[in-house]
Amino acid sequence: DQPYRGIKRAGGRATSLEQLLRIKVGLAPLSSIDGIESTKVISLSRVGANLRLKPAKLRSYFDEDTIVDLMSVNVQCVVSSDGPTRVLSVSIMERDITASTVIKNSVRMHTSG
Repeated sequence: DQPYRGIKRAGGRATSLEQLLRIKVGLAPLSSIDGIESTKVISLSRVGANLRLKPAKLRSYFDEDTIVDLMSVNVQCVVSSDGPTRVLSVSIMERDITASTVIKNSVRMHTSG
């Protein structure tokens, strides 16, 4: 689509294309505290932009054993180009867990209430 069709006026000036192409990516609904904490904003205007989300932060959705299992999982989002369109590629990645990661997560879970 033509970029000028998506231009909206805010305070008498045109909104930039970068602002129009921002999207929110989250792992839970924004109506929950976990949704607010796990939501990040990414701009589709820059190819190569990326963000990482951690499912282990969804404390109210999972029990403690499941959260420990999810500690090694990250959701990676990368903006890529598919011809004239932009695509948000989402991948689930597994990483190695260290002892310090387990301790940090345990402290975070027990101090957050």
